[in-house]
Amino acid sequence: MLFSDNIEYSFYICQQIKELTNMTNDSFSIRLREARLMMGLSMDKLVERTNGAITKQSISRYEKGIMRPKRDALQAIAKALNISEAYFNGTNLKIDVPMLRTTSNGKLSEDELQALEAKLSFWAEQYLAKEKEAGFPTQFKNPIKGTKVSTLEDAIQASSLLREMWHCGDGPIASILRLLERKGIMILAATLPDYVFGMSTWADKKHPLMILDFNPEKSSVEKLRFTAVHELAHLLLLFPEDSPLKLEKRCDLFASFLLLPKLALIEELGSRKRELITLEEMIDIKELYGASLAASIIAARDYGIITTEYKRAWYAEHIEPNPREIGNGHYAFPETLGREKRVNSIVDS
Repeated sequence: MLFSDNIEYSFYICQQIKELTNMTNDSFSIRLREARLMMGLSMDKLVERTNGAITKQSISRYEKGIMRPKRDALQAIAKALNISEAYFNGTNLKIDVPMLRTTSNGKLSEDELQALEAKLSFWAEQYLAKEKEAGFPTQFKNPIKGTKVSTLEDAIQASSLLREMWHCGDGPIASILRLLERKGIMILAATLPDYVFGMSTWADKKHPLMILDFNPEKSSVEKLRFTAVHELAHLLLLFPEDSPLKLEKRCDLFASFLLLPKLALIEELGSRKRELITLEEMIDIKELYGASLAASIIAARDYGIITTEYKRAWYAEHIEPNPREIGNGHYAFPETLGREKRVNSIVDS
């Protein structure tokens, strides 16, 4: 083989590698697959909805990144999925992917993040369009904008301020998810990896989005409530980098304090200082406030009601042997989503 042949062959190999790389990184294939699955459509059903404008083989090739549709095929797909063509280019809604990366605590791969971004983009575009058609678009206003949380005391004050601004009083909040929906936060129920319970981000820097995993095998109702308020902290608060507390710890503090306010817990326990707290007491508080035993006993320590040493002993006796708290009380009020269902009923009527 001549030297010139070697150069040409090397150039050919480089081009092939470049094409394969582009194919792998092509977000169109991911966006098409996520949109089809979000609509609950098989490839055959999608073909049917395009009135035969594309074939099942073509869809398969699109989703594998082997080829991209021409303009007329793209229009047919977008119409069949009831989505804009801009969605496939990633220009319909700007999802804050770095925040998704942060709120997943770095536990998602880039491929998982890309798929989740596509899912959110598809869902949010359709949801916002339906709200507009129904006549009551989501309006969100951060009532504690600019609030910084660096310390435990900051988290207590921030949670108290939010309860005041949202007129929650100092007692139990019956349905956290319905409260968040009323306040303009868009919540998507989705299956997440085993090690991720919830995430949050922004669309177009103005629409707050939250993703929660409702799988009861993975998350109790108390855990779901805690996760939702933890993600709320990410959306509402500012977190100075010079804090001695990690970001996730500060979100946890805010979540505990919002679910179980300081004065309420002191009154429930009958004193600002306790040397002993029974399991039965904490189960009763769990069933009333919808906060887990673990979150409640930690809150009692953080509020200064019990010592760190006693909290460790209580935790070792009651939580470590039974981390899912099976048989130790259950918050009976269901946590459900309703806004999208109501919007759909108006649009479909």
